[in-house]
Amino acid sequence: MNKKILLTSILLCFIAASSYYFLSKTEHITSIQKARDLHKQYVENSPYKETIKLSRSERKALSLPPNAYNERLWELSMNPTIGIPTPYKVETIATSFTKSAPGSSGRAWEERGPSNIGGRTRVVFYDPNDVGVNNGDGIDYNRVFAGGVGGGLWVNDDITSPTSTWNIMPGLAANLNVSAHAIDPNDSMTFYIGTGEQYAAGAAVGNGLYKTTDGGATWTNVNITPAGQGTLGNGQADLFTAGIFFINDIIVRNNSGISEVYVGVGSTNYVSPNFNISNPVNVLGAQNAGLYRSIDSGANWSRIENPSMGYFFGGQTFYVAPNDFEIGADNSLYMGTISVPGTNAGGGRFYKSTDGINWTVQSTIRGGDRVEIAASKTNPNLLYVALQQGSAVDLLVSNDGLLTTVAINEPNDADNSISATDFARGQAFYNLVIEVDPTNDQIVYAAGIDCFRSTDGGNSWSQISKWINANGLQSINAPFVHADIHTLSFHPTDSNQALIGSDGGVSWASSLNTASFNNGSISTRNNGYNVTQFYYGSIDSDFSNGDNLVGGAQDNGTLAINNATPGANDFIEALGGDGAHVAIDSDDNYAVITSQFNNHRLVSYPSYNFAYCIATASCADGGANADGDFINVAELDRNLNYLFSNSRNFNGTNGIDTCELLNNTSVCTTITNSLISTNRPTAMKVSPYTSGSSTLMVGTEFSLLLKVTGANTANPIWTSITGPNFLGSVSDIEFGATESEIYVTMHNYGVENIWYTNDAGATWTAKEGNLPDMPVKTILPNPLLPGEVIIGTEVGIYATSDFNSASPTWQPLINGMTNVKVVDLDLRTSDNTILATTHGRGMFTGKFDTLSISGVDKTDLGINIYPTVSNGNIYITSSEDLVNTNIEIYNLSGQKVFISKSNLSTTETALQLDLKSGFYLVKISSNSNTQTEKIIIE
Repeated sequence: MNKKILLTSILLCFIAASSYYFLSKTEHITSIQKARDLHKQYVENSPYKETIKLSRSERKALSLPPNAYNERLWELSMNPTIGIPTPYKVETIATSFTKSAPGSSGRAWEERGPSNIGGRTRVVFYDPNDVGVNNGDGIDYNRVFAGGVGGGLWVNDDITSPTSTWNIMPGLAANLNVSAHAIDPNDSMTFYIGTGEQYAAGAAVGNGLYKTTDGGATWTNVNITPAGQGTLGNGQADLFTAGIFFINDIIVRNNSGISEVYVGVGSTNYVSPNFNISNPVNVLGAQNAGLYRSIDSGANWSRIENPSMGYFFGGQTFYVAPNDFEIGADNSLYMGTISVPGTNAGGGRFYKSTDGINWTVQSTIRGGDRVEIAASKTNPNLLYVALQQGSAVDLLVSNDGLLTTVAINEPNDADNSISATDFARGQAFYNLVIEVDPTNDQIVYAAGIDCFRSTDGGNSWSQISKWINANGLQSINAPFVHADIHTLSFHPTDSNQALIGSDGGVSWASSLNTASFNNGSISTRNNGYNVTQFYYGSIDSDFSNGDNLVGGAQDNGTLAINNATPGANDFIEALGGDGAHVAIDSDDNYAVITSQFNNHRLVSYPSYNFAYCIATASCADGGANADGDFINVAELDRNLNYLFSNSRNFNGTNGIDTCELLNNTSVCTTITNSLISTNRPTAMKVSPYTSGSSTLMVGTEFSLLLKVTGANTANPIWTSITGPNFLGSVSDIEFGATESEIYVTMHNYGVENIWYTNDAGATWTAKEGNLPDMPVKTILPNPLLPGEVIIGTEVGIYATSDFNSASPTWQPLINGMTNVKVVDLDLRTSDNTILATTHGRGMFTGKFDTLSISGVDKTDLGINIYPTVSNGNIYITSSEDLVNTNIEIYNLSGQKVFISKSNLSTTETALQLDLKSGFYLVKISSNSNTQTEKIIIE
């Protein structure tokens, strides 16, 4: 009887446990599926689902930033469970990096360029301390600073020299979005920089205010406690995220010896709020926007909350966002505003204050938005205004301190594609400058696409720059300055000289008053100013004459370098516009390069001479009905010469173009399947292990990983090998030692971003370990060292040497690179060279080897090797006796170049090494323990 009861009890327990297991598993699967369904709903109701399809001209007409990539990135990186990305989390991670030594752990990365191509620059200024005994080279004020949007703060020690180079300032995150600056008039060693770019619709989220008190040598993040309410939501999604993410402008006023610091805090959003859970919205900092003031060097701050600055929205009080500050000739403060995204209120206003506390609205322009002001340094009542009206611009002048304004003539660009009444070409929200000569208030400068100069207070204008030698611009002899001008800064003692910041970097004007007829009056100064924002990169397998590199870049086309020498190199432009996917096939003497959408071109290699447009739908109609994404995913099968690309149409039909690349033409077909019919491809990888046909791995925006066998054939076989816990948009796929070993990463916040299988997808393991919550863009395993893997993230390279553990330990691997977004990793298998392609700092190369990422094994045997720099004669001692010890030496390609056995002790053991000059790793093994040290042979 007792046995029956016992057996019955055991059976009941088994049934209960089994039921719990299966119910729990079912609930988990249901939970994942619900999260996937919610993710799909969020993306399909994206605020960008319509604008992402628009051409550049259509975007300009709607006052949208010119680059649709950022909108697609918003969709790809969103947290699937809340429907919005959380990029502000990354800024905290980036800031923590700057507190460590610049050469953080691991192997060194080498910068490769481009050293001759700049990027979007909103801040340029002369070093106020480069004068007299402090100038260092006998020339006053030739040392300058520049801030790249997404590229950090840089310094050039002689802007007047065409051979001078830029160097990035240490102590600041290299991916910092520099947007504004100010110098303390009472202490020239103190200046401030602001971060975050409100104009870019959330693409350049900042991390507040930074300050230096030693002329830029060291920096601290200034703590501005946000005024106003915390994060506001509707109970299901955070709509108004609290924080200070965008500094639109900074100014420091000398008030009887006291330095008053004023900061204009802005905001951005992704669409006007509708409080609809099916279309969630993220508004960053709207409730905290406004004018902040400090009178104790930034120790304490208060937001100015004058009644004229407040307005109501959604039952809450908000405050206007300052856009531009100016100090008048009588030390009065002026402020121009900009609309607060998310509320669309507060733009087009002019404020004035004499005490910095009480501000009055001088006037408001109905329908106005972004306001830029230039104040005369001699006449306290004279101010010039550039005002955004919709997407266009108006120029105004005031002779009574902005109480009233009257329109002045606008410059008429010689570019016949630019309207005579809109020199900003529909981009006043993005590129707009107005400045007045500090010594002559009748000399005024205005800039949008090009730059103009007036000597009669805006009655007439001369054009002093041109962005291209076409569209009628070839008829004028003005110098070249890249399109989309953002800032102009005068020389401190010679207002005929200036610095200009644009989407193409930095230009130096040696003579503004001759620039309308002398094309040598303004010169580009981008040597070493590597803030290029690449999307993709490729490295040639042949390196007999140096490295051949190519990449697709934002607003700078397809950039390439052949036979690159060590270090940074100048690149050439192989294709203009926006570059995108690239791939080199040197065995067949061609490369594939790409512009926007599904427009791929085959070019001869290495000359990059155009051969033909690959016959996708986009190329067939000249891009009139573009398919694919703005920056489109593609993959080249170098073995069989097939190009695969996302051919998603904007009517909602998804597919993959398969294009056979022939000598003089291509033959394209589109393959599709129910698995991707409503699930756009976001990553592709051709297996290197299948040679008779193409085995293509496809990752999608809604969590799927698909294996397409015979992808280049008439009857491809589609198989889902999706992990049961996959959630997010696939960003990269890589193979390991066999076709069964697969690595997958995700674009998103709030998910497991790294997945691994060694059984062709039968089982999957999450490998995120201790990695912070941030998107992972790309992944690459070390073929020489199982268990070592590197990834590209929003804040640089991370690596682990224990990938095979249940919870890998990831650490930054940014030695020589800094913490910038890494979007692509490419491996040259012939010597295990890695090409790391960044979005903000160009390209870098490094090498895999057979030793762990730290460069020094964790075990410490008490070994001492000296000297670490020698001609080959080195000595080894050990703190304890080690018998029959293995001594191995490797070069940085992972090749073993020396092996020996020896008994080690406190007595010196001498080694005479006949090795070439370079870096080497000495690996000493005793029993199961090892220690590795670096040495240099001169």
